[in-house]
Amino acid sequence: MTLFGKPLHWWVLGALVAGVVLGVGLHFLLTPAAWAGMGVQDSNAFLKRAAVAAGATDPNADATTGAVVLRGALEGAKLIGDLFLRLLRMLAVPVVLFSVIAAVAGVGDPKALGRMGAWTIGSFGLTAVVAVVVGVVMASTLRPGTFVDAGVRDMLAEQFARDANARIASNAEFAKSTSVVGQVLDMIPTNPFKALADGNMLQVVVFAVMVGLGLLLSAHAFKEQATRVFEALADACLRLVTLFMKLAPLAVMCLTALLVAQLGVSVLRALAVFVACVVVGLAILLLVVLPGAMVLLSAKGKGVPLRTFFRAMMPSYLLAFSSSSSAATMPVTLECCDAMGIPRRVSGFVVPLGTTVDMTGTAFYQVMCVGFLAQAFGVPLSLMDYVGIAFMAIFIAIGSPGLPGASLVLMVFILDAFKVPAAGLALIIAVDRVLDMCRTVVNVSGDAVASVIVASREK
Repeated sequence: MTLFGKPLHWWVLGALVAGVVLGVGLHFLLTPAAWAGMGVQDSNAFLKRAAVAAGATDPNADATTGAVVLRGALEGAKLIGDLFLRLLRMLAVPVVLFSVIAAVAGVGDPKALGRMGAWTIGSFGLTAVVAVVVGVVMASTLRPGTFVDAGVRDMLAEQFARDANARIASNAEFAKSTSVVGQVLDMIPTNPFKALADGNMLQVVVFAVMVGLGLLLSAHAFKEQATRVFEALADACLRLVTLFMKLAPLAVMCLTALLVAQLGVSVLRALAVFVACVVVGLAILLLVVLPGAMVLLSAKGKGVPLRTFFRAMMPSYLLAFSSSSSAATMPVTLECCDAMGIPRRVSGFVVPLGTTVDMTGTAFYQVMCVGFLAQAFGVPLSLMDYVGIAFMAIFIAIGSPGLPGASLVLMVFILDAFKVPAAGLALIIAVDRVLDMCRTVVNVSGDAVASVIVASREK
């Protein structure tokens, strides 16, 4: 993909840097004193356009024209970023549905489909196991939780307590309404159209596989034509993705600037050791574990050179980092797989499935978070405890439900099991968005690695 004759990923990378610089500038310029100088006493209420109670005095009644213009600019930046993500998410479900049906139906042999499924799940499982092993080793040896001062811990816990309590409550509701058997049954949609409307990716994938399998087993004369129709629909969606990606540099700059302006650097400084440990661990997964799995598991002479792989995946990495959404990035990941020469019947099956079940970065992150919080609150964990945490992290990361902050919500299960205070989630929430950006890159990379492995095995 190019923009004005230059590769799109360079534009996105430049926009990412510009967004960070702009965000840092906004964070330090828009201090309470600066807002007060523009007649704004409550900046949060002003930016949210919060209503004033009847009879109450509006603290922002004296806001200047400059403050109103600045608010409009910030709202415009948010609109651009949200619009871009909505356009991509709008296409995510149709791409999954059409790509998986076409991929399964186009296999031509049910035995080949079984092999593809086995290699796909096997590669996802192997990388997830290695990821949690890396997490256990780093959490137990580096012990990042011991570097958090008690005062900082209590300050962050108080500052983000409301968000943490909301996620704990969401976990309680989820646990109350869903058993293990219920989660397994929930994979099968009772109403496929409702699954499509709700964007339940796991159910959509299961339904698409069933439809594709039905076409594969069909002896009808129109089977090939039906398969071509789904291939054409998937291609049409991906052409729209290519069109929407022209907005990526502007959207990435807006999203990044708003995030950095809101977060600032004080929280990152307080949890610097934890953030550094997670980023280093994710870098090991991205640059060592996943490429190693691709080289070892690919059929000899049939894989993709590492340089070609990383160069082709750059647009997907940059979008995953800025959007923190594997689902929104999935159409771009499919195009990156096309650039590597991976047949669409392989990537169209593996990548959508990986978006729902391949959570290598998430499994690692959950192990690191639980270990960090246990150390920060003085809860001792043995080696066997870490092994239990690792297994729970793998199963919880796979097929997480479509809840806001689902990985943090479901982390409460692990915290409760090992007697770690769930209120400690407030510390994680403080930096979760930044680390979510990093682990999403690992997740989408795992999807592409599995596609390379399966394609090489299927020759």
